[in-house]
Amino acid sequence: MSYTLKSICYHSEQRNILLQNENGPCPLLAAANALLLRGLIHLPTHCVKTSLASIDDVVNMLAERALRSSSSSSSTTSDQTQSADSTDNNSNTNNNDNNDDTNDDSREYQINELLSLFPSLQYGMDVNPKLAAGPTGVEYTKNMTAFDLMGVELVHGWLVD
Repeated sequence: MSYTLKSICYHSEQRNILLQNENGPCPLLAAANALLLRGLIHLPTHCVKTSLASIDDVVNMLAERALRSSSSSSSTTSDQTQSADSTDNNSNTNNNDNNDDTNDDSREYQINELLSLFPSLQYGMDVNPKLAAGPTGVEYTKNMTAFDLMGVELVHGWLVD
């Protein structure tokens, strides 16, 4: 499957977005377009030249974003742990090493889950909004991990027709 690109002006800058081939839910394109508009991911040169992006191109862009995002949060967590260690004379280095290992294992698990979820996100995703929690309130599911790792916040809203 491939998606056509469209060039638009967004905040006075030219950006490429991905278009759906047919009407229906596509959280994969929603996430990709949100990140493309923010300038956080970029389409490969061959996609821009041909004005087409394959599902593999889209999944690879999003996976790379999630990996970068995960590694930067990992280094931030590690930096914060090291900073706390240097100010705490009673810290136990072995405990902090175990915490880093646990965090790395957790991130690796989340990334593996994300990579297994990506192909299904081209067809849709179940989201259970918690209306009493406001527009960002949703029941947490493993599908939500994908958006968390990519740094895309889901917002629930209704359009009046």
